[in-house]
Amino acid sequence: MRWVGYCILVYIVVLLQTTVGRLLTFSSESLGLLGPDLLAVVAVFVALRVRESSDVFLAAWVLGLAVDLSNVGGVGEATVVGPMSLAYLLAVAAVLRMREAFFRDRLTSQAVLALVFCLLAHGIWVTVQSLLARGQVTWPTYAATMLQAVGLACYTAVVMPLGYRLLLKCERWFVAVQPGRARRPRMVR
Repeated sequence: MRWVGYCILVYIVVLLQTTVGRLLTFSSESLGLLGPDLLAVVAVFVALRVRESSDVFLAAWVLGLAVDLSNVGGVGEATVVGPMSLAYLLAVAAVLRMREAFFRDRLTSQAVLALVFCLLAHGIWVTVQSLLARGQVTWPTYAATMLQAVGLACYTAVVMPLGYRLLLKCERWFVAVQPGRARRPRMVR
């Protein structure tokens, strides 16, 4: 990984999530506000494109920390730094275990892996935030928030193929050439 370029990418995606991402958000009567998780798109892209699992785990932790630091409130407004970092780590571990069964350049593979990633990451986050809210969250509130997380996961899965294509165009800025991957020799005239 090229960590300086990756940190710049994370910063840009956080800015996009908090500004332009609000334009992609819509309100549903049954689910509430729904918008894509653009940082999850980056996490799944990194899980599919980077060979070293230690780099993938560190990259996912950085993305989760960025989500934790950019959130303004969770369930019961008790946002704590850390739950999303751990949730991103666990979710990316699941994607790493599954990535060998998928073709990484297929649109359906990208969408399915983004769906699984978001379901795990946001499901863990909602559960931890609900437990930390100490008596402020009821079962119906928890169920409604989990349903909203499922909607977010579906929306992110739909957006994933487009995000994958955009990230592929700038991959060389934050993903180093993988060991074992053959580079084409330059033609000298």
